[in-house]
Amino acid sequence: METFEKKALENFGEIVINKSFVHQAGFGSRAIPTYVREWIISHYIAGESDLTEAVRQKIAKFVHTYVPDKSEKETIKNHLYEQQEVKILDNFSVHVNLAKGDRYLSIPFLDEDSAFITPQIVQENDMLLSSGLWGLGSLFYVPPSDGKAKGKGQIWAREFRPFQLANVDIAYFTECRSAFTTSEWIDLIISSMGFNHLLYSERQKILLISRLISLVEPRYNLVELAPKGTGKSFVFENMSRYVAVRSGAITAPVLFFNDSRKTPGLITRYDCVVIDEAQKVKADSSGELTALLKSYLEAGRFGRGSAGSISAEAGIVILANIDLDQNRRPLNEDIGLFRIFPNFLRETAFIDRFSGLLPGWDLPRISKKTPSISLGLKGDIFGEILHTLRGDISYRDYVKTNMELTNCDDMRDSKAIEAGATGLLKMLFPDKQPSDTDFYKYCVNPAIELRQRVRDELCKLDREYVPLTILSKFPDDFQSHHKKPSFADSPKPENSVSTTSDTLPPATDTPQQTEITETKNEGLDTPVEKTVLIQDGETGQSYQRLFGSYLKGARVIHVTDPYIRMEYQIKNFLIFTNVIDTSGGPVKLILTTAAENSYQEQTNAKKLDEIKDSLAKHGIEFSYEFNPAIHDRSIALDNGWRIIPGRGLDIFQKPASKYELSEIDQRKRKCRESEIIYLKAN
Repeated sequence: METFEKKALENFGEIVINKSFVHQAGFGSRAIPTYVREWIISHYIAGESDLTEAVRQKIAKFVHTYVPDKSEKETIKNHLYEQQEVKILDNFSVHVNLAKGDRYLSIPFLDEDSAFITPQIVQENDMLLSSGLWGLGSLFYVPPSDGKAKGKGQIWAREFRPFQLANVDIAYFTECRSAFTTSEWIDLIISSMGFNHLLYSERQKILLISRLISLVEPRYNLVELAPKGTGKSFVFENMSRYVAVRSGAITAPVLFFNDSRKTPGLITRYDCVVIDEAQKVKADSSGELTALLKSYLEAGRFGRGSAGSISAEAGIVILANIDLDQNRRPLNEDIGLFRIFPNFLRETAFIDRFSGLLPGWDLPRISKKTPSISLGLKGDIFGEILHTLRGDISYRDYVKTNMELTNCDDMRDSKAIEAGATGLLKMLFPDKQPSDTDFYKYCVNPAIELRQRVRDELCKLDREYVPLTILSKFPDDFQSHHKKPSFADSPKPENSVSTTSDTLPPATDTPQQTEITETKNEGLDTPVEKTVLIQDGETGQSYQRLFGSYLKGARVIHVTDPYIRMEYQIKNFLIFTNVIDTSGGPVKLILTTAAENSYQEQTNAKKLDEIKDSLAKHGIEFSYEFNPAIHDRSIALDNGWRIIPGRGLDIFQKPASKYELSEIDQRKRKCRESEIIYLKAN
């Protein structure tokens, strides 16, 4: 047992649990949040120091009895139909419909949102009306013949026992902080979150803890970008009952106010609302969702329908997946991480309203070793602590008094950093007793980095944002080595960025025999960092003109393009290989692509094998792989150049006939509108 675990037992006693028990108990694959699982374990393990086989059996029996598998939904409904009382553990909630003058119970397991509940249960469990409550509900069915059912069958809740309503002594919690060193306290928090503290560096631990700022500080709005499998949503789904996680279709009625039902949305009922898989979210065509979000993010108020003006304190967290290069850096880091996302996520007026951008790519992927094997605070207790600390304004006063910043005159920058530092102070130093250096190291500097990354992305998208480096009284490595970004399409001192009209040599109308025999002297001007904008219907372009000078001298070429699938796309790729310069020796060519299904993958593999055999005769060692997860296109070269073609190699329109000159000469072919960005590694 480590020192922080011993101190946790000594100071917190019964509210500490061995986090490994969650994975050893008999829950199977049931969709129960970790904090509920821990409560169930605590109920059966009371007085025991270990998870015995007898305890496991009791837990397994409880789960089997009261937490049915989703496949048993119709069986449960049939029991109700046959007038049997049913008890299930679920996340129950109640909404009030003033228009109909009634209260309705939501039962997620049954996909039911119009069940009835007795007034007494609601009075005794008011959390049902806000964030909802996990608990054991006794249900029965009233058939249509009963007059109380208002003409149709209805499910009723007869009894409800919440799993636990934690009573938190914040004063005692803050007093106990002094018993721990800062590193011990951080490890306790990491373990309480469900992570193995041994797998993370100190910086990574602070990033993990930063995910919780929106839970402990009102209206702290955070974006986390990371590849799949880094556990972005894990904390939010399992940490607190005050968090709502949504993905897929996100609508104004769900988030803000349902005017037809006259019921408040998630933002008014939770401390934190998480939008997962944000890169797939589509805003409504009217733009209402975007407008409401911007209004709320700016002022904490919104108006919709008959609701009038509504205020709320929920933090908005956006989680989105991005692709990384071979060095585990974001593919679009130089040109703007938000360029791949839906339009409403790319608006600078929207992005600027976020307090921080968390670099999830700096965190390792989730593995079998990731879950905590140490002692930590019980999930429901820890979640309640965060919720309680949320309303304490004394921490904000401490930050305002003790924080000194340079180059931070922008109001949004200063407010965001202030809020981030306050949230970290609440979690890391709840006793408000950090040393001056620790205050900056663990609270201020991480908050600066989160906001600095937002500002950097704004500079890449809009030249109206002035690049600057925000500095604290005690700058960390991030601040000391921060490189000011530039607008992605603006000229640089030593180079230029422009359209094809003023960067490429004039096109010639002299046809070549085929694209394969196009002269390799074409387009070999001095390569520079630039952005080429190709207009729809434009002619005069070819792979040789666009890529030839950049491929010169490259010995390793990595093409990432998920759409080398159709016959013409594979042919385009073959034409591209002819641009490769082998005069200096053999070249290694790697293709990462994707396929619509296994049949297409098998078919295309045979075609790519034929290309492999052909290229081998010409000094090109070709290999390929299929990766269904990729999205972005890129051409990475070992000579230091990286090309980001927005459409990949698919930049040409389909010829009107197979017998047009454009079929054999790319420069005769009309182009599709596209953007190609050329970047040089520092």
